[in-house]
Amino acid sequence: MASPESTESIERAAAVRGIFAIPCIYSALPPLTMLARKLPLSAPTFYPKYMRRGLFIWGLLGMALVASGAAARPPHIDRNAAESPAPPPKDGDLRPGDPDGPKDLAQPKSRRERERFRGQGARDLPTNSRSVGLPFAGRLRRGVQVVPSDFLRYTGEYAAGGNFWGTWELVQLVERAAYRVHQRVPGAKLSIGELSKASGGDIDGHASHEAGRDVDISFYMLDGRGEPVEPWAFANIRDDGTALPPNEGMRFDDRRNYELVQKLLTDGDARVQYIFVGRGIKRRILAEARRQGARATVIDRMEASMVQPAGGHPHRNHFHVRIYCAPADRPSCEDRAPFHAWYPGTPPNERVSLLVNPVSGGRDAHSRRLP
Repeated sequence: MASPESTESIERAAAVRGIFAIPCIYSALPPLTMLARKLPLSAPTFYPKYMRRGLFIWGLLGMALVASGAAARPPHIDRNAAESPAPPPKDGDLRPGDPDGPKDLAQPKSRRERERFRGQGARDLPTNSRSVGLPFAGRLRRGVQVVPSDFLRYTGEYAAGGNFWGTWELVQLVERAAYRVHQRVPGAKLSIGELSKASGGDIDGHASHEAGRDVDISFYMLDGRGEPVEPWAFANIRDDGTALPPNEGMRFDDRRNYELVQKLLTDGDARVQYIFVGRGIKRRILAEARRQGARATVIDRMEASMVQPAGGHPHRNHFHVRIYCAPADRPSCEDRAPFHAWYPGTPPNERVSLLVNPVSGGRDAHSRRLP
């Protein structure tokens, strides 16, 4: 975008070119006159000879004037565009080309763009879902169901339960992340556990998952040959990446799990507050992020959002992802601290920070053993 200073300099240069064009044209008159006397002229014979010469000379001068005018004319510049700087991005809006943002970030908004981005079979999801209350004391209105696809499946252990409902923001986040990993590293499906019931509320085996903003996601796993494998249940992982019985021979897929976390944390529509996961898994994800050349801001988000709860389930066998309330769902939807820099909108009153924080223990953590 041109600045006002560059616009004025272009116009001054054009004016100078126009002024210097005039003496150049007059200096061309004598040689043109000599040329006209020597050339056979094709003007009609009823013109006197001197008039025919004059027509020839002035015709050449006219063409020269037109050419000089075109050279002097400045390029079209939209002054409003030049003088109006682009609005700064909101916190958390990591855009393409931003040196501090990840490489793939602006999300499409139109239905056609969204379908092209997400690939074949993309769904036109309803956007009027509502999360009400807190993740551990809430409900879900007009929830949206996650549907299996070529790049997403239900974990066998939870398939019969049917608790795969969430807000529009959470469901599209999961489906987009699954597609993105499938696109980057083909060959494996994302396996998801439970989200919420269709109407939210208490759900067996979880202390949260009540308001459509939580989802459990299985780790991507590899077999002994390095091929993707899909366990029937969540696989517990040691710090060295190998699986505990009954999944001996399997290991943690560092690359795909990194791609998953990176996409979850850089989505344009849903903003992740937490990824509850074991400390050993967090270290593996961060190490892979550095190997892949992830940007500093992405690594910072991973550091801030990936936590192992102090009490309850250690999360060594799955990611538990929680998103913030969508701005349209507030104030009936309630968030609690922490409010990261990418929080969508204005954070609630700081008094919420005095309430129970799930990282330090409390009912919001997985205080009951998963089935």
